[in-house]
Amino acid sequence: MAIGRAGGGLKAVAEAVNLLVTPPTRGRPGQVEALNKASVALLSAHLQGFIEDLFEEAAGKLLAGKVPDVQTLVSNARLRGNPTSENITRLFATAGFPDFLDGISWQKCTNATVRSRLKGLNELRNRIVHGGTETVGKWQVEHFKAFVENLAIRLDRKVATVVRSVTGVAPW
Repeated sequence: MAIGRAGGGLKAVAEAVNLLVTPPTRGRPGQVEALNKASVALLSAHLQGFIEDLFEEAAGKLLAGKVPDVQTLVSNARLRGNPTSENITRLFATAGFPDFLDGISWQKCTNATVRSRLKGLNELRNRIVHGGTETVGKWQVEHFKAFVENLAIRLDRKVATVVRSVTGVAPW
């Protein structure tokens, strides 16, 4: 999967966040706060869409010719709710990935940290969209933007590696 195509393009979301999220200035803290909150919600929604797109492509490559209707399987296996560790694991398990997030890590971000940050993003998103009195700073948006970018890259690589090992063909 070309990561830039997935779910509207993480690059486009990152550019929008960079343009929207600004430090507060005199007379603008309310506007900045709204943009920061919207950016967190956008990042979470984009991650959810990316994961669903990645799953659909993986299932299509792995199950083509093995099940009567891959599209029916994909349609019924949608990510139900926010992109939590549990929901992601459940979704990818339907295509034969036992624990999709296992082994996902990068420099200064262990697998436990990946899961913790994913939980933090979802909890912050929920407090924002369900009317909590949350203050969101630019640093938080930038932190979660970098996290989502790194996570998407690693998930994309993992799917490509598994699909290649099972089918003998690079999926993208």
